[in-house]
Amino acid sequence: MFFKYYFLFALPIAPVNAQEQTADSNTLVAIPDTCVALREGRNCYADVEVSWRQQQIGNYCLRNSDSKHIIQCWLMQHKGLFRYEFDSTETVGFELINSDNGKIVASTEIQLQWVYKNRQKKRRWRLF
Repeated sequence: MFFKYYFLFALPIAPVNAQEQTADSNTLVAIPDTCVALREGRNCYADVEVSWRQQQIGNYCLRNSDSKHIIQCWLMQHKGLFRYEFDSTETVGFELINSDNGKIVASTEIQLQWVYKNRQKKRRWRLF
């Protein structure tokens, strides 16, 4: 018979909650952050929630990192939520900018993955 011994040390460690961690930091999070399509090159569809939190109250805008197109803005806020219907064949990035000075304060992206990669062989046609 085997016994496993576990020793507990009395250290003053407070449990850390995931929400408590993000409450103190500047964040921009997309959930889910990965979209899975059946085949490579096909569109991937997902309902994505993009949420952000900043330490300071201010004017913030969410924009596409590639096209720099403004998606939504919030005035005098320190957190926000944007629901997005993802429909793309490639990775899409988002940036949270401070609309007062135009600086990027956070960024995130939605990655694409495929179940099956296209591995079609090129066929040569021959006439006999």
